[in-house]
Amino acid sequence: MKKLDSIAKYISIAYRAQASLLNDKLADYDIGRGQYPFLIALYHQDEICQQDLCKIYDIDKAAAGRAVKKLEDKGFIKRKRDSEDKRCYLLYLTEKSKKFKPVFMDILYSIEEEIKKGLSQDEVEIFMKLIKKICYNLGFEDEFIEGE
Repeated sequence: MKKLDSIAKYISIAYRAQASLLNDKLADYDIGRGQYPFLIALYHQDEICQQDLCKIYDIDKAAAGRAVKKLEDKGFIKRKRDSEDKRCYLLYLTEKSKKFKPVFMDILYSIEEEIKKGLSQDEVEIFMKLIKKICYNLGFEDEFIEGE
């Protein structure tokens, strides 16, 4: 029987390995895998609607609510109802998360360097072009994909 050697298999393996590494590096700060994307988005743009983050990361509302609640309880973010759209909660960084940003970014950059270890700049650029096409093919037409 022929083994299935697919792109999806390797994306899954790479994602799980990266997530495990990230969990290990963020454990001391009590931030889990489900919470860090919200910090990344808020560091990119403070004051963002929770529903928009669900769309950006393709996360269901319940999971997003749990992640936001944990970050809020830990003092990393605050949440307020949007005065213009009562259905939307706006998320904001706190002083704690603003002070944490350099540490968090160092962790992300160190993981990025580990991922790119042994790859040439050309290989990284080709991979980025290809993975963005894959994301687009899978329906993600987002500014985080196009603009990064």
